[in-house]
Amino acid sequence: MAILPGTWREPHRDVEIHFPQAIEEWAEASVPVLEEVARTYGACITYKDLASRLFDATGIHTRMLVQNLSARLLNRVIRICLDRDLPALSSLVVHATDGMVGSGFDEVLRAAGRVLPGTELERERAAAAERLTCYRAYCPEVPADAVAQLTPTYEARINPVKKDAPRPKPVCVVHGIQLPATGVCDDCV
Repeated sequence: MAILPGTWREPHRDVEIHFPQAIEEWAEASVPVLEEVARTYGACITYKDLASRLFDATGIHTRMLVQNLSARLLNRVIRICLDRDLPALSSLVVHATDGMVGSGFDEVLRAAGRVLPGTELERERAAAAERLTCYRAYCPEVPADAVAQLTPTYEARINPVKKDAPRPKPVCVVHGIQLPATGVCDDCV
């Protein structure tokens, strides 16, 4: 039985595509996909959704897990954005589970000669600022007073909505028991 390649271009499943070539093609295809995402104010895309769109756009597929190829892919996207004087489009790519860009985003800051974040929250705030730059570059509906915002998923994680305490049930002042739906104590009647 022949061993199938780890990376290939459909419909030729048995013909290997060298991984550096795949990364290059995926990175080039990422730019228009991410520019499209940036056209919607507040939008982001998950790593998995980006990979799926890139596989469809290029026809190149891989057996490698998305989390294992994402760092190399987004590092190349960062370089393309710098070379073409584009905003940091990689800031639009977040994890589905927590809405975070992840530690790989530090490369955006490093490449720009900026201070690296000391905390997860600082990284996410830096990414939010970069996303706002992307929206301003591509989205015509950005409010003039728009401010950088964390993703809704991450915001909900760090600032959970506090539920109101349940209202106490009415109690009979004579018998100390909860009143029925009628509001009249059965024992007092």
